[in-house]
Amino acid sequence: MSLDYRSSPSVLSIGGPPGVNSPTLRSCSVDSNTGAITEDTTGTIENGPDLMINSVKDSSPDQQIVAFKIWNVVWNDVADFRKLNDELIYGKCYYDTINGAKICDTRCQKSVIGISSNTFGQALGAGSKGVPIAVTGWVLAFVDKEYEIGTPLTNNENGDLTEITLTDKQNYPERLVAIYRNKEVNIFWGPEGKEIEVNNRHWVKVK
Repeated sequence: MSLDYRSSPSVLSIGGPPGVNSPTLRSCSVDSNTGAITEDTTGTIENGPDLMINSVKDSSPDQQIVAFKIWNVVWNDVADFRKLNDELIYGKCYYDTINGAKICDTRCQKSVIGISSNTFGQALGAGSKGVPIAVTGWVLAFVDKEYEIGTPLTNNENGDLTEITLTDKQNYPERLVAIYRNKEVNIFWGPEGKEIEVNNRHWVKVK
């Protein structure tokens, strides 16, 4: 069945009326940086280009979905949102603290957790007021210079990536953050209408 977009409902319930534990597909607006579902000026969530599945008429997704495969996620990496205790700068390396993630300030830092990403195609965890840390895939990161493809990288004292020494790789293998790929030459990257600013970052493969 297909519906003209002008007559399509903003709420589609499966197996019963909307709400009361019936899985309900709702249109909404999702913040692409935090994953937060936002209301419009009238306090309504059911206006927007995005989708949510829940069972009550509020902004809390509370249902599950199972699929054999999901195709065509056009963005790159998978990110896990962590509590943030610092400025959010996409492409910088962060380390973990009891109070949240902070930008690295010591080379090859203990408890380095990875690179903040705004290129993720899948996000895990609660995004509100957090930092999305790339846990797998290719991500745009700040690197101190261009390297040969395949060069192993750790963080430097500015939160950028730099080549890891052989000694550090042997003594602290858990602090190897990524593998170098290449510098992105374009000023903007991403699908048309959703582009992000590259800001002189480089492509790396998360380890």
